[in-house]
Amino acid sequence: MATFKTTNISNVRHPEIDNLKSLGNVHKYNGIYEAVVVNASDIQKNGRLKVRLVNHNVGVDFLDDTEGKDGGKHLNITVQWSSPFAGATNINNNVESGTESSEDLDKKFDGTQKSYGMWMIPPDVGNRVLVMFINGDIAKGVIVGCMFQTLMNHMVPGIARSKTFTSDEKFLEVPTAEYNKAADEANNVDWKVVRSESEGKPADNVTRPTHTEHFNGLKEQGLEQDSTRGLSDASARRESPSKVFGILTPDGNQFVMDDGNQKIIRLRTKSGAQILLDETNGNVYIINKKGTGWIEMDDAGKIDVWANDSISIRSHKDVNIRADRDLNLESGRDINVRTTQTTATGQPTDTTGILPGVNGAFNLDVAGALNIKTVDATTITSGKDFHLQSTATFLTTTKGNTEIKSAGNHNETATEIHMNGPQAVVATTYSGLTAKVDADGNLFFTNTLYTRDDSTGNRNTEKVSTILTRFPTREPFAREEFIGS
Repeated sequence: MATFKTTNISNVRHPEIDNLKSLGNVHKYNGIYEAVVVNASDIQKNGRLKVRLVNHNVGVDFLDDTEGKDGGKHLNITVQWSSPFAGATNINNNVESGTESSEDLDKKFDGTQKSYGMWMIPPDVGNRVLVMFINGDIAKGVIVGCMFQTLMNHMVPGIARSKTFTSDEKFLEVPTAEYNKAADEANNVDWKVVRSESEGKPADNVTRPTHTEHFNGLKEQGLEQDSTRGLSDASARRESPSKVFGILTPDGNQFVMDDGNQKIIRLRTKSGAQILLDETNGNVYIINKKGTGWIEMDDAGKIDVWANDSISIRSHKDVNIRADRDLNLESGRDINVRTTQTTATGQPTDTTGILPGVNGAFNLDVAGALNIKTVDATTITSGKDFHLQSTATFLTTTKGNTEIKSAGNHNETATEIHMNGPQAVVATTYSGLTAKVDADGNLFFTNTLYTRDDSTGNRNTEKVSTILTRFPTREPFAREEFIGS
C-alpha cells in the first residue's frame, strides 16, 4: 500500500479563540490567503464555496468531504466565486410592471436583463483556492484563483495518452486518467522524468489507469491507433514550459489549443465526437460520437465524406456538381434519375410557387462518345415521338430477332434499301467500366468493416471492386487514392 502523510489544518482562525478579535479591535484579513474547499454546493447556484483557510505548508490530501465532521474546530467561510468575465445588462433599462407605456414589455425579452460572461464549475472538495477579502472583511471573501494539486495535471486539457497497467493494453499508448495517490503506484512517481515515446516511458515514470470512457469512444470510432485524429499527447506535463492551452471539464469534455509538434485546435466530447483544426497537417476533420459519419478536408484540397446511413442534400434552387477531370458515379444497387412536373402533387408548395409549371426534361450533352452497357434488357419508352439520328448508324443484334412494330405507318427513306444483303456492318461493342486494380492486377481499394479480429482487436478489412479513384470507408480509413491514367 502506498505511504502518505496527512497534516491537520490547525492554523485557521476561529471566532471564539481569536485573541485579536475584541470589541473595537476586529482583525482585518488583508492580502491573499490559501484555502481549501470544504463544500462546493450553493443553494443560490451562484458558485459560492465554503472554504477553510490554511497555511501554505499544510497538506490537504485526503481531506474528509463531510463538512463539520471535525467537530467545529475550524472556521469554514462562505466566499464568492469569481470569473474573468461576467455580468448582466443595466437594470435601469428594465421595464417596470404596471407602467402606462409598458404594454406588457416587463414580461418580454426587451424588458428584462440579459446575463453574459464566462462560467466554469467551481472546484471539488479538497482543492486549493486563493481567497481575498474585500476591505479585509472575512464576510466578504472572493475566490481569485485555483491551484492544481501536486502532479495532478496529466489529463489537462486533452486527456493525454500514456502507458497503462491494464493487461490487455499493457503495450499500448492509450488515454489515461491521473495516477492513484492511494495505490502502490504512487510510490513510483518521479517528477524529474521527461516523457519519452521512443523509450516507452510515461510522464513522471508512473503508470496510469486507462480513461475507459474516452478510450472506448475512440475504439468505437476506429481512431484508437490514430495519433493525429484520435490519441492526444496534449498534457500540461508533456514539457516545461508547457505549450498546451485549453480547458477540460470534470466530465471529460475538452477544448485544446496546442502549440507543440502537432499544432491543433480541438473541440471534443468525452466519448470522442470532435472538430479538429490541424495546422501542422493542414486538415479539418469532423467525426460523430460513434464514428458512423465523418468529414475531412486535407491540405491538398481533397474532401472525404463517409456515412453509415444516407447522405442527403437538398437545395431550394440549384445544385451544381462539376469535376474538371472525371466524374465517377457508382451505385451498389440502382441509380435512379427522375425529373418531375413542377405542379405535380407531392412537390413542396414553396417550390411550386417560384417555378414555372412545366414538365422537367432530362438533357444529356456529351462531347465525346456515349456508351451504354446493360447485362439485362434495355427498355426505352417514349410518351411521344422517338428520334434516333446519327451520321453513321449501326444496329446489330448478336442473338435473337430485330423486330419493328408500329401502330401506324412505317416509313423508310434511303438512297438504296438492301434487304438480306450485302452483309451488314457489325456495330461496335462497349465492354463497360473496369474496377481499379494495382500493378499486379489485384483490387486496389480496402474497405474497413465493422467487425474486429479476435487476436489483434483491429477492424477486419476486405478488398472492394469499384470504379472510383478514392473510396472513403469508416475509420480507420487508409486514405488511398488511385493514381492512374
